Amino acid sequence: MPTYTVTIVNEHFTQSGEQESSDNIEAWKSAISSAIAIGADQVSHGSPFFGAEVIVTQGKQQLGRYVVSVGATSLKD
Repeated sequence: MPTYTVTIVNEHFTQSGEQESSDNIEAWKSAISSAIAIGADQVSHGSPFFGAEVIVTQGKQQLGRYVVSVGATSLKD
């Protein structure tokens, strides 16, 4: 299986790690899911918004960049 490097960056941290995926699409699904999980954790601990840049590379080739955001606001009845 190919190895991909996933990097998640925002103003507070940078996280980077390698993962194996069957193809580019599966690598992207996993990378975006990881960013959403981090965002959900941040929002559930009181941050109203989380945004990060997600970069996926295979070797020296950058496969693309996305911005992933998670936000929540309370509703009043």
